[in-house]
Amino acid sequence: METADNMKKVTHSLVLGALIFVVALPLARADVAKTRYHSPSGRLDLIFSDIKDDWTHTRKAIKDVTLESRDLYTISIVPAGARDPVNGLYYADISPAPSPDEVVKSMLWSPGEHYVVFPDKLKARLNNHIFQLVAPTDNNKVWNLQADHVSWIDDHRFVGDLNTAEVPGGIMVFDAKVAKAELLIQADNGIGYQIAAIHDHLVTVKQFLNKTGESKTTWEEFTPACFDLNLDTLKKRSVLCP
Repeated sequence: METADNMKKVTHSLVLGALIFVVALPLARADVAKTRYHSPSGRLDLIFSDIKDDWTHTRKAIKDVTLESRDLYTISIVPAGARDPVNGLYYADISPAPSPDEVVKSMLWSPGEHYVVFPDKLKARLNNHIFQLVAPTDNNKVWNLQADHVSWIDDHRFVGDLNTAEVPGGIMVFDAKVAKAELLIQADNGIGYQIAAIHDHLVTVKQFLNKTGESKTTWEEFTPACFDLNLDTLKKRSVLCP
């Protein structure tokens, strides 16, 4: 049986408005003695295993993005009551480790539970770089990307916003079915955009001052505008801010 100590990582990197890479681990039969957490429907179980603290599980620091961290848990996604997982992933952060209870509470499941997304490296992040792990529940594949205020809009797409030095106020969408992230709304000179509300496939977007570029606008003279963005047509419509 393969253990957490000899599991290997496979990574692939690209940039599509946010950092994305695949983190996969070989699947091993679940330990029946470990505590099982359950998806909202009860269709799937989650099994956490601690990872030995050694150099092979260290995640290097990225300047101004994240502190050095390490893999703390492997998480196996298993059909309820079964032993053979359908997916597995590493969860990384700095010590002391958040408890499995805390990690499970942070999870957002897609409506049909075909995917789950939750924060990664929550305590190791720097300068508003917020990482999310995205895992299908029927395939041994995992993505790690940057997004905040994440919300599912259907069973395979979620939206989020970004407010970093690289993207100082933008709206992104990730389509897990095709493993594609897109930056739908980019920051303007001095003005960023953030999610104010979501209803079905409509996202209400609100402006804010991002203090970048050469804009001389100040908070005293700035009145944020809002618009609805239709995620199917990408058409915008001005609305009152919520």
